[in-house]
Amino acid sequence: MRNKYIFNVTFVICVFNLITAYSDTIKISSEKLNVSRDSNISVFSGNAYAEDDTIKLWSDKISIFYNETNKSINEIITEDNIKIIVNGVTAYGNFSKYQVNNEKILLEGDVVVIEQDNKIQCDQLILDLANSTSIMTAKTNSRVTAQINKLNNEE
Repeated sequence: MRNKYIFNVTFVICVFNLITAYSDTIKISSEKLNVSRDSNISVFSGNAYAEDDTIKLWSDKISIFYNETNKSINEIITEDNIKIIVNGVTAYGNFSKYQVNNEKILLEGDVVVIEQDNKIQCDQLILDLANSTSIMTAKTNSRVTAQINKLNNEE
């Protein structure tokens, strides 16, 4: 059951980032938008909020790096006070980076993933979508912790 829960949590985070990169319609609002056509970067800052049909994302800053030649997104970076809600799972962190080309997601800084009464805490979560792997790590002086309520995971 524990492995099933960890897989579900990492899968939800993966789905969020894939939907953000490939969804037909993404609504983003913020206090400020800075578009740099020379650098191909759009930066939404100040209470940034993004959503599509299934995902809700809050962050102080959302940066979208795109390739003008092939009209595609290369990378999405969110910074500070990150909150992601999808399918009843909430994830928090201070920095996330999704690299579209190599299909890797990084979530760092006081990472907390909560589903019902279950909670996983770590300092860094790396998801490799191409190889279906996830690695949760902690700093030298701390540990990855998981609190799993067995009653909520039995079906």
